[in-house]
This record gives sequence, C-alpha cells and structure tokens, in this order.
Amino acid sequence: MTFLELCQRLRQEVGATGSGPNNTAGQSGEYARLVSWIRTAWQEIQNDRRWAFDWAKGEVELSADFAIYALPADFDVWEADTLRFSGAPIDVVPWGQLRQVGGDTFTCVAIAPDSTLHLNALPSIDGPLTFEYWRTPQELTSGTDSPRMPARFHMLIVYRAMIQYALYENAQEVLRQAGNNERSIFNRLMVSQLPVVSMEGPLA
Repeated sequence: MTFLELCQRLRQEVGATGSGPNNTAGQSGEYARLVSWIRTAWQEIQNDRRWAFDWAKGEVELSADFAIYALPADFDVWEADTLRFSGAPIDVVPWGQLRQVGGDTFTCVAIAPDSTLHLNALPSIDGPLTFEYWRTPQELTSGTDSPRMPARFHMLIVYRAMIQYALYENAQEVLRQAGNNERSIFNRLMVSQLPVVSMEGPLA
C-alpha cells in the first residue's frame, strides 16, 4: 500500500467519517491525525529493530584525485567487513585514528563528524568502493510513497496507528483489536525479517 492508501485504510478500520483522506498533505482535524499516526507508526516499526528490508548494497566512485566523498543519502551504518576496492578489503577505523594511519597506500576509511567519507590516502586508480550497509528509517512524505517493508506486512503500520487512535479516543475495544492484530503481524515480521540466530556447539 502507498502512504495515502495506508491512511485511507486506517480511516476505514476505525470507522472515521467520510471517505478520505484524498491526499496526505494539507489535512486538518481528524484526517491530519490519521496521517500523522500512520507516519509515526512506520517510524516506530523501523526504529524497533535492524530489519532485513533496511539492508542495501552501496558504492562510492573513488578518484585518484580526491580523498573525501559523500555517502549514500540513506546511509546509516555499514557492515565494516564488506568494504572492497579493486578486490582488496578496506578497513574501517574510528575518525580519531585516521590521521595516525598515514602512508601513501589507500588501506582504510573513516566517517567524519559531518558524515563525509575520508580515505587515509589517495587511491592509485579510479574505481568503486563497494560495501553493504543499513539504511536510515524511511520517511513517508508523498502520498505515493510506499513503505519498503514487504507489502504483506503493511497492515502492521495500520494496526500500530490504530493503537494511537484508540488511546486518543479512549476506545478500549479498538485498542484490544488493534493490539492483538499488531502483535500477530509483528511476530511474523520478526520471523521473516530478522537474522536467524544459530547455536554453535552442543547444548550442555
């Protein structure tokens, strides 16, 4: 579902008046609250765990002339052991240690306080620095935006928003229904979108 469709489904589930909202911008009153609750619910879900749908592959095109670069706009944190340049692994070091590395060979990177990427030395050739990373939470802004969570779990956002509606309206029956449905889908989401924890060695 799109952002707008999620808001409309929330209105339907709670039995609010009308047939809207017709868009996610410029709303007032109850429709503005519905839009806000959907947006907030999606943020809460993303912040709750490090979900598989937030994982991505990235690359930064490096030049032999520059040592400072911008990271992807949605960059949050990377998997440090996945950085590669021309087939060679690249180390990640804390910002305060980068100046101590020295040398003329490009071997490591650090992220500065302003979120720019810094190399310890200029690369000898142009080419992509590739890596795996976790994305920042997605903001729903346009009505056509769709949560990057798999579509089969989108009702989780609606039920999470319904809880806020129920608390606002002191609607206890809605609160119980939304809570039960939210927990059911959230449990399925965890099974699908969280890493599998393996047990090493025999149990005592």
